[in-house]
Amino acid sequence: MPSGRWKGSDRRGRLPADWKAPRGTKAAVYALYGDICHLCGLPGADTIDHVTPGDDHSLENLRPAHDDPCHRQKSAREGVEARARKRASIRRPPEPHPGLLR
Repeated sequence: MPSGRWKGSDRRGRLPADWKAPRGTKAAVYALYGDICHLCGLPGADTIDHVTPGDDHSLENLRPAHDDPCHRQKSAREGVEARARKRASIRRPPEPHPGLLR
């Protein structure tokens, strides 16, 4: 079982098979965009971010980012938004007031 922020996630298993290969997807992102964090614009990016959340691992959707704080803050914000959407979709419809005639 993964530990830390990967605990309970199957995300790692959904990454492309060549993700960490020397000429794989991750290396291609750094080769294409360098080490400039796409979130803050500063050099020193040390992780890869999915611009649009999900499993689109195309180079157009991947960018370098600083793990802490840039990527962690973005991921936390996306998680909050996803949970809010889920809660909104499972709400019961409002019930009419019991004192109102139908």
